[in-house]
Amino acid sequence: MKVLHVLRQLNPGGIECWLDRLFRAWPQSTRPDFHFALEEQDFGSLAPGLHSLGAHLHFCPPPRQSASSARTFSSLLQRHGPFDAVHCHNHHASVFHLAIAAFHGVRLRISQSHADFRRGPVAPSPLRRGYEQASQVLLQSLANVKLAVSSGAAADLFGSTSTRVQILPCGTSFEPLLNAPSRREPSRFTLVHVGRLVPEKNHHFLLRLTAELVARDPATRLWLIGDGPLRSSLESLALSLGIHSHVTFWGNRNDIPSLLSAADIFVFPSHSEGLGLAALESQAAGLPTLIASHLPQELNLLPALTRRLALNLPISEWVNFILEMRTMPHLDRVQRQHALADSPYSIESNLRSLTKIYAS
Repeated sequence: MKVLHVLRQLNPGGIECWLDRLFRAWPQSTRPDFHFALEEQDFGSLAPGLHSLGAHLHFCPPPRQSASSARTFSSLLQRHGPFDAVHCHNHHASVFHLAIAAFHGVRLRISQSHADFRRGPVAPSPLRRGYEQASQVLLQSLANVKLAVSSGAAADLFGSTSTRVQILPCGTSFEPLLNAPSRREPSRFTLVHVGRLVPEKNHHFLLRLTAELVARDPATRLWLIGDGPLRSSLESLALSLGIHSHVTFWGNRNDIPSLLSAADIFVFPSHSEGLGLAALESQAAGLPTLIASHLPQELNLLPALTRRLALNLPISEWVNFILEMRTMPHLDRVQRQHALADSPYSIESNLRSLTKIYAS
């Protein structure tokens, strides 16, 4: 079986890390022949590892370069196919690729929504909104399999009244998170966040929140795990707020379970999330987790560890709430393992679901 995944790039991010985990966890004897159509000529830091394990990587210009993109994508389908499935992860732009896949007779045409932008920091322009509405209509017929990581992500891409959307959350491997021993330091109070340094993750809020906490408790630290285009501006903001020495920009890391085990509280104030796998991983690691109240309810994986606050509350309320959370217990491994048994957020569950979908 041949499956073509369509996305922008293979740098660390929610979708990309999920696909990497999926590929590595899938038994080689039953794993489909995975191809990736990538919109950036720099395939990304995850690409060499996937390629070395047998994945096929192809450059295909983004749909905004319509003629070149259509020509390249059609050629890819013809030269490397026939493909049993085209699995798109590029939100509304999946209309473009699925239309070409339908023209070439691809049996399974899958659009998977990983995002919910309905509460984003900037309202879409009328032109953008028109494009999104047209995409929703076209996807009803072009995508014969509709997937979403949460109910909110389903509504964002396919419309709130769309039917036959299957919820398939991006899963993770819980074992490293369950097995990492606690390394918390009593001499510091460490907030941690995992996510790309992009506007929707709301890192500016995290830095201002940290500045307020440092004023109350100088032992406060903020660890930002991840990288992205906002890094230099965020470093400048930390410097201007006088908290640069209290903030660590870790960049992309492959030892996230170890870092989570050394922190005290995970804070997740995103403007928008399709799901927010990082907040699920923090709970699996046993961390009390503070989530913006509008984010998907599916993030309450372990209710004993999760709390929610509205982003429009004064920052002083977030400060007080976080200081109160310092007394929350960190669930031990046995408690977490019991709660996560048969979780739909495990990579093993994802493998079972996708095996059925690709065979349908």
